[in-house]
Amino acid sequence: MSPLVIIYHFQVSQNIQDEFRPASYKILHVFSSQSFLEDSYIDEKMTSFPDINPIDQSFLNLDDLKAFGLSLAEDLELEEARLISIQDYNIGIDGAKNSRDFNQIFGKFGEVIQNLQLKKKKSLFGRLFS
Repeated sequence: MSPLVIIYHFQVSQNIQDEFRPASYKILHVFSSQSFLEDSYIDEKMTSFPDINPIDQSFLNLDDLKAFGLSLAEDLELEEARLISIQDYNIGIDGAKNSRDFNQIFGKFGEVIQNLQLKKKKSLFGRLFS
């Protein structure tokens, strides 16, 4: 089963026209092997996190982005979520010589967040039905 992939961009803090914008982790793409997730679904799921900017789908800290990825993986019953920065993604793209190399980007780069609830559930069912 393929993971949920979240490609994000770290945005440094900025002062724009006397307005301070703190550093944040902006979601660029969220997808699994099935399809991209709809922005409306992502927006709805983000509302349960306190430190977000719903206008541009960004989190103020990496821990919340990780928790968000885990929450999505649990909802979609996927074994893991993989967070990949846009910089790592671009490095992978630059190094890909064929479609197999491209697909390996999602296994080599980023941080893996395991959906332990699903693993426990599968483990329990495996013992019951084996």
